Amino acid sequence: MRPTSKTVGVSMMTLATFFWGYMGVSSRFLNQISLRSVDISFIRSLSAAIMLTIFLFFTNRSAFRLPVKGLLFACFYGALCFAIGMSFYSLSVDNIPISIATVLMFSNPIWASLFGRIFFGDAISRKKLVIMLACLIGCMCIIDVFSAKGAQLNMIGVLAGILNGMTFSLQIVLPRFVERNISKDSLLLYGFWAATICLAFFVDVGDIGTKLAGSDRPIFYLTNLLAIGILCTFVAISLYVKSTKYIGTSLPSMMSALEPVFASIIAFLVFGEVIKPIQILGAVIIISSVVALEVDLKRFLNSYKLRHSI
Repeated sequence: MRPTSKTVGVSMMTLATFFWGYMGVSSRFLNQISLRSVDISFIRSLSAAIMLTIFLFFTNRSAFRLPVKGLLFACFYGALCFAIGMSFYSLSVDNIPISIATVLMFSNPIWASLFGRIFFGDAISRKKLVIMLACLIGCMCIIDVFSAKGAQLNMIGVLAGILNGMTFSLQIVLPRFVERNISKDSLLLYGFWAATICLAFFVDVGDIGTKLAGSDRPIFYLTNLLAIGILCTFVAISLYVKSTKYIGTSLPSMMSALEPVFASIIAFLVFGEVIKPIQILGAVIIISSVVALEVDLKRFLNSYKLRHSI
């Protein structure tokens, strides 16, 4: 029996969120051999740039053609969203539990709504306003500001996680400025190469090679380095984009709620990370807020009533 288009799309998105959930684990392993956040971000950008170049060479060579203004915008996009954004993520998982870092990154749809209002005058309905407030409360629960001692989380890690969520949202917001002039393929292609070049100024490739070769398990760490660059970045993004052709954009957005779930399960199994009940509550609030933001509740309820009235 052949799988339906929806089954294919859901399978793609499930695999993408699993890779994203595993990303923090690979990053934590690489921290064990003293690779810095900027080193890991450089490898992610370089791997994605190389793989995307090869992929587009065979599938869409027109993506390589870009006017000067478009190239400058793509470079700015890559430097901010990929170089800086990826560095924030690596910094956050290095200083706070992977599950919490992932949830903070998952707040990006809320920031996207806020930036949409600031840059494009998008209306913020009462529903969005309530959801943003709920998301803020969720973040406060994760940081555990309500207890006397708090969660005693590293504030640098928390701040990096929040900033990662903001820069991640800009991956969606910034393309709106040039959506009629620059294709997504061109933006991603030159964005990844720009991020790679920017990060190259802050890394020592020889030092990365030395740390890998001098580790007690070089093959293991090399595998994680390739996994975070190819599987968790290039393949995951490709699966996400491809899945929208089968199941639209709303369902993938909702299914991304699986990312912090996978991250929490994997972090528990690999590192034994356990978060407090109040932090679990905060994670549930944020995930529910994002799902509620993507779902038309009235339409869903009307559809539900219609099905049960027949």
